[in-house]
Parts: sequence; C-alpha cells; structure tokens
Amino acid sequence: MAYGKALAVLADPTRRKVFERLRTGAHPVNVLAAGLPVSRPAVSQHLKVLKEAGLVEERSEGVRRIYSLRREGLAELRDWLDTFWDDALEAFRIEAEIPQATREQGRMNEVVTIAPVRKSAIVKAPIAHAFEVFTSGLTRWWPHDHGVGRKPIQKVLMEPRLGGRWLEIAEDGTETPVATITLWKPPHRLVMLWQINAQWKPDAAMRSEVDVRFTAEGSDATRVELVHHRFETMGAEAGASLRRDVDGGWPGLIARFVEEAERNQA
Repeated sequence: MAYGKALAVLADPTRRKVFERLRTGAHPVNVLAAGLPVSRPAVSQHLKVLKEAGLVEERSEGVRRIYSLRREGLAELRDWLDTFWDDALEAFRIEAEIPQATREQGRMNEVVTIAPVRKSAIVKAPIAHAFEVFTSGLTRWWPHDHGVGRKPIQKVLMEPRLGGRWLEIAEDGTETPVATITLWKPPHRLVMLWQINAQWKPDAAMRSEVDVRFTAEGSDATRVELVHHRFETMGAEAGASLRRDVDGGWPGLIARFVEEAERNQA
C-alpha cells in the first residue's frame, strides 16, 4: 500500500531530515545538504528515493534541479493515520449513545460485539476511476431487479458529497434512502451510515456503517477494501441478522462493481 511505502522511505533519519527541510519551500541539493553529516551525492540519492515514493518532485532551473514536496504523495499516509482518530471518535459516539438506563442498571458488560464484514478486491483501473464508478456510477453496477421494499427500481444514485444520500428511485418515482455519507475523501475513502435492515426495508434504527477505502496499486490498479461494521449499535438480534444478510450480499455486489469499472476503463 502507498502509506506503507511512505513509512518505509521516511524511516531513514537522514532521508527524513532532507524531507523535512522541504517544508520551508523548494530547494536545490546544495541547500538541502548544508549542515548534514552526509555528502551532496548522498543527499541526491535520498531525494531520488523520495521521488520514487511519490513524496518529492523536481524541476530544472538552468543546470540546477530544484526539489519540492509533493503533498498529495502523503495523502494515503494521512488517511491511514486519520483512521485511528476516526475509530476513537466512533468508539466515543457509541459509548455516548448507550441508553442511560442501561448504565444505571450496571449492564454495560452486556453490550454485544459483532464481528465486522470485510471484503476486498483488486480493480484493474486507476484509483480515481474506481472511486468514480463506485460512487457517481453506482446506477451502472447496482442491481435493478428489486429495491428497497422489493419494488422494481429505475435507477440508483449517490450524491457525491459529505451528507449526500444513496438513493433508490422506484419506477413510480418513489425515492428511498439506502445510506447517508458521513465521511467523503475522494478518491481514497467514503463512510456511509447504512439505513436498511436485514429485510431490505428502510429503518431509522439501523446504525451500522459501510467504510470503503481505495488504495492505488501502481498507476493502473486499485485495491478496494470494504468494511461493514457497527452492527452491535442495533442490538444483538437485529445486528446479527443484518450481518448475515450483508456478508452474503456484498461479494456479488463487489464483483459487479469490479466488472463495470474494468469494462468501462477498457
């Protein structure tokens, strides 16, 4: 993964020092090497490694090469680190939403933990294209044979923004929300609050989440990792029922998405 490569490259203390000096702006090798206990050729080699990792870019000014940070190169690392903060906030939210009566009765240990559903796939398409097909292109791969409430649907769409809805639009024009986007970081990640129960009906009590992450595997492939979790927020019985349903459903849906993304790319 891209963040793993960034971590490995920045593990070298001298290379990290060179990288940190670029925070003040673009510089040639001689400026970056000043005061370091290594030669200019060694600094050039460190810059080459940083460039190959996508963390640094260069341009020519006469006979000099000027180096600067490629800030988007740190996007995957930043998103990975953000997940630790996101998980901490989510744990706090779940804790805050446990009914007060449950606390007073001393039954906190009875809160059930239900294992997440995890699915992944490799898409032979660039990351931006894969993200676009999964979101804006949802109607091209989501099945139309039945929808929420088992009504035939005309189209499916996802509003591409924070707070946007995943909607199924039936043939009679009825709009039914499937999910609401709670985190929007294109083309790397989106998180949705799932609003459908195991009987495939709208249910305001449903509070599970679908977390989808996109990681570039080179320039022409993308790893897509989907985690459907937080089932326990709905209670043991309802959560377990929904988990069984989505565990069996997501593999086929992801396969349809991969086929559409690769077909459209071709």
